Amino acid sequence: MATVAGRNLPPRQQLNEYYPGANMSSIGNYFGLAMKAGMVAAGDAATQKALKAGQTHLLVLAQDISLAVAQELIPLTKKCRLPLLWWPDKDSLGLSVGKSRRGALAVLDKGFSAAILKICEERFDE
Repeated sequence: MATVAGRNLPPRQQLNEYYPGANMSSIGNYFGLAMKAGMVAAGDAATQKALKAGQTHLLVLAQDISLAVAQELIPLTKKCRLPLLWWPDKDSLGLSVGKSRRGALAVLDKGFSAAILKICEERFDE
């Protein structure tokens, strides 16, 4: 069961969840590149809009995101069958895309999403 803002969320079935582990720097670099290419929606409202429009290939949520925002975004992620990457905190998530604190990011490009997920999966192959 995942914890968001100190609260437990109900179990999420059929949701592919990932954690950056020791690869935060590499993944953060991809976030920055995707942002420069215009392939990231940064922030709760922009992420929700991208999810509803069907433009998202990967959802990234900070582990300290508010429970209300998580309860809005996670069902959309499940509905679209998207992978979810849990990032440690809002501060470092925002910095990775050159912004202030961000609780959510939507990666809008399939290639960037695939590269990020590959890095997440590599840590289990070691």
